[in-house]
Amino acid sequence: MQQEPVRIWIDVEDLFVYARTATRPSGIQRVVLEICHALRNDAQIWPAIRFVRHTPTGTDFVPVAWEQVEALNAHLAGGAAAQQTGQVRTASAEPGGGQASRVRRLAQSVPTSLRVPAGQVVRSLLAAGLSLGALGQASGAFVKDVAQAEWRNRRRGAAEAGSAFAPQAGDVVLTLGASWTHASYGALLHSIKQRYGVRAAVLVHDLVPLLWPEWCRPGLPAVFRRWYGAVLPECDVIFANSEATRQDVLAYAAQHSQPLSAPVVTLPMGSGFVADAAPRAVEEARLVSALGNYVLCVGTLEARKNHAVLFRTWRRLLQARPAGAVPKLVLAGCQGWLVDDLMQQIRNSAWLNGHVVWIDAPSDTLMAHLYQNCLFTVFPSFYEGWGLPVTESLACGKACLISDRSSLPEAGGGLAEAFDPDNGTDLLARITCWLDDPQALKEQEDAIRASFRPVPWSKAVGVLKQALLA
Repeated sequence: MQQEPVRIWIDVEDLFVYARTATRPSGIQRVVLEICHALRNDAQIWPAIRFVRHTPTGTDFVPVAWEQVEALNAHLAGGAAAQQTGQVRTASAEPGGGQASRVRRLAQSVPTSLRVPAGQVVRSLLAAGLSLGALGQASGAFVKDVAQAEWRNRRRGAAEAGSAFAPQAGDVVLTLGASWTHASYGALLHSIKQRYGVRAAVLVHDLVPLLWPEWCRPGLPAVFRRWYGAVLPECDVIFANSEATRQDVLAYAAQHSQPLSAPVVTLPMGSGFVADAAPRAVEEARLVSALGNYVLCVGTLEARKNHAVLFRTWRRLLQARPAGAVPKLVLAGCQGWLVDDLMQQIRNSAWLNGHVVWIDAPSDTLMAHLYQNCLFTVFPSFYEGWGLPVTESLACGKACLISDRSSLPEAGGGLAEAFDPDNGTDLLARITCWLDDPQALKEQEDAIRASFRPVPWSKAVGVLKQALLA
């Protein structure tokens, strides 16, 4: 009897968990969704693709229809008319500031795997004007409602998918997202492999919690260490999102005497994203036009991303030249962790008298406008697994100043100017050069347009096919 073709069952549980409370994707969610869409556009592999979520107990998988994944992508892209284009934050526009510190102290008792989504829920409730006295009641009702609805949603998703989770020996369970939020993910993979004879493959996005625990929220390094120790030994293939991450995985395994039995394969990252036309495109264009001249920094506001050096650099620019000769610094992204002090400093300075602008949760269409109209971009992160904002900037033909650390020079491909993220004077000199010498900036842009070659997400699909189906 002829064996059926190998199928790839993609675990998208973390996408749905993330989307319960988030309105925009972080880098990890964007990578997962872009790869899924590239798979959808590949007629050869698409018939072999299935999507799964976890059962409520976290001990098995249940299929979910592609249409649900696609709807989730549309939600996170921010294209719906009912969604806001992005919140421009100023000293007078931040919600819930007086209650924030008390909420953060309460958050320390929340399990790490729940802290990010719980924090997003709390921020949403505070933004709606809910007092702390009502917060406990509201959050309790939220948890109860989610628990009651969750299994109904998953059973409906399985019905829409038209099949049960019934893999054959040799099939692959592929995990592209943040599976470390599942406390027993290693045990789940082990059980599935024993029951069905499937193979397991995981994409490692970075080793930040293992290599740089000081840049993580409390508890995450221990959670990530357990995940790493339990999941990677179950893998038949380990993917890394850059050569830098691949080398980190290999080096960590060698340094901690944890040999890997699976090959570690670099999975190419695409160089941009496609923004669909949104109902608010005109409004978003007006928002960007109102900014005037600006330099753009894209990414979640968290300590590792090193926004603090940008704040200090803009302070020095304003001390050295007339305010009218200093462009705005636009920070585009959601707020993460360990930036409370920085945000307080920004507020204390009256947002450097309006020279710092934070656009919280921008839509894909708004991001496209921001890239197209900025003077240049800057990405000062201490450590990244890849660096999507770098390749997005280059794909838009915009010059980019990048940190010289980790994967960022790799993402820059020799077309982004690197600086020492610990050296604010180095950064100041490079920014000043581009501000004072428009010809130098134009030459950088000309070099990008002449030499940059976009990387389609289909290239990642080609590597997946080679590693999992060959």
